[in-house]
Amino acid sequence: MTQQTAPQCAETPEHGNNKKSSKKLRLISTILMLVLIAVTLIVIFRETSLSDFWNAASSADPLWLLAALGSALFASLMFGVALHLALHVLYGKPISLIRSIGFGYIGQYYTNITPAGVAGQPMQLYYMIAYGVEVPFASLALLLVNAAHQLVVLLIPTVLFPFRFSMILNNLGAFLWFFIFGSLINIGLILFLLFAMFSKNFAGRIVHKVISILTKIHIVKHPERIEKRVSEQIMLYQKGAEVFKAHKWLLFGELFSYILLLGSQFIIPYFIYRAFHLTAFGIIDFIALQSVLYLAVCFLPIPGSAGASESGFVQLFRVLFQSALIVPAMLLSRVASFYMILIFSGAVALTMQFVLSNRKKHQPKLDEPERIE
Repeated sequence: MTQQTAPQCAETPEHGNNKKSSKKLRLISTILMLVLIAVTLIVIFRETSLSDFWNAASSADPLWLLAALGSALFASLMFGVALHLALHVLYGKPISLIRSIGFGYIGQYYTNITPAGVAGQPMQLYYMIAYGVEVPFASLALLLVNAAHQLVVLLIPTVLFPFRFSMILNNLGAFLWFFIFGSLINIGLILFLLFAMFSKNFAGRIVHKVISILTKIHIVKHPERIEKRVSEQIMLYQKGAEVFKAHKWLLFGELFSYILLLGSQFIIPYFIYRAFHLTAFGIIDFIALQSVLYLAVCFLPIPGSAGASESGFVQLFRVLFQSALIVPAMLLSRVASFYMILIFSGAVALTMQFVLSNRKKHQPKLDEPERIE
């Protein structure tokens, strides 16, 4: 007697193990982030007391603080808007802006709680597919927004550096090396992206040589699997190049979206500065320093750049704020740009997971498999 079975929705043991590993990684990353934040605050609060912080914060102009919060919220929304723009061009089926914004918040949440944001785009891809976006369109849309992000991350400090180079170099201190490291990583990613898009053979040769070296020193154990994945990714990059050629305005739309997005993030310290009734420095000073700080810490293998962002803010912005205000300014800036968005994006991610689980629960069950004698 043979039995014909219908496709099953149950998880395989491998899939279950992957989910457990993912949950364990998120838990460890979250604990590490909280520990780093706690240690950083303990070190930083040696310079000021809680009462001094409260006195400074309570004297701040609430309208400027609201401007900082509004700017952070606008930037967080733009992640979803940029993704929606790519999906609108690529995907033939309608998708709501609200859902795209939800995907954007999912990416922000997992980016903030994992080292160097490694889980951000994979989790976005997972939820996009789970909500019905077809895999090729979801992957390509994420590729396009990632390309725009990498370009603008380097573009803003590059444009402003010549106008504020003395201020930047005089205040970077030890973060100069982090800035150099971040710049080199970003340039390398952009060059690889361009070569992968427009020269498959060149990119393939580079990847093959790198994997061969890593295999010889026993870092890579299964080179054929990695080369297969990279080849698939290069093919995706080439499709992205074709999309940009066919829709030339899309690249400018994505770049403009990310200029607004990162510009809104980089301007937050200026609003905090004005909240303390300070006016000696201008908005360009703050955008230049914050863009450099962002580039210096965004590639560090630390969840949410915790510790590095706080220490870097105190190092770079000390000359702009009065000494008594630098710690309150750092905390208020991080609350607006990171902690508030972390909580908000986590709530959105939880809501989308609840909706997804509820939808799966109410899906019609497959008929019982028919037995064939």
